[in-house]
Amino acid sequence: MHNEEANRLAQHASGYQPILGVSSEISVDDWRNETIDYLKDPSKEVERCVRFQATKYVLLKEELYYRTIDGVLLRCLSNDEARSLMGEIHEGVCGEHQLAFKMKWMIRRNGYYWPTILEDCFKYFIGCQGCQKFGNIQRAPPHY
Repeated sequence: MHNEEANRLAQHASGYQPILGVSSEISVDDWRNETIDYLKDPSKEVERCVRFQATKYVLLKEELYYRTIDGVLLRCLSNDEARSLMGEIHEGVCGEHQLAFKMKWMIRRNGYYWPTILEDCFKYFIGCQGCQKFGNIQRAPPHY
């Protein structure tokens, strides 16, 4: 019990901000909707591209997972969850300010996926004022 308070104070002092308030319910405009609906009921009539894309996904306990070539399952995130995760990876506990490719690698390494992961990481990296202002070398194009 005493360690919880010390942990909270240490995290606050380091600037660490955990993901809070992200619900696991799927919104209407979520990219996962069509795939989840099709995997729940494959007899539904859907577009051919949805059927083809659905072969890459698995539905386990109401959660959508992406199956990699190696057979590893990566949990599919909503747009809000992805934004929160990118913030945690980019800022880090010690303020690492990772580049876009490193952010993508770390996100996939930790078992998460969404289709526009690299583009979103570039947008987040380019939008970071600290990276653009204090970075040694401009590795990202000025606009994306």
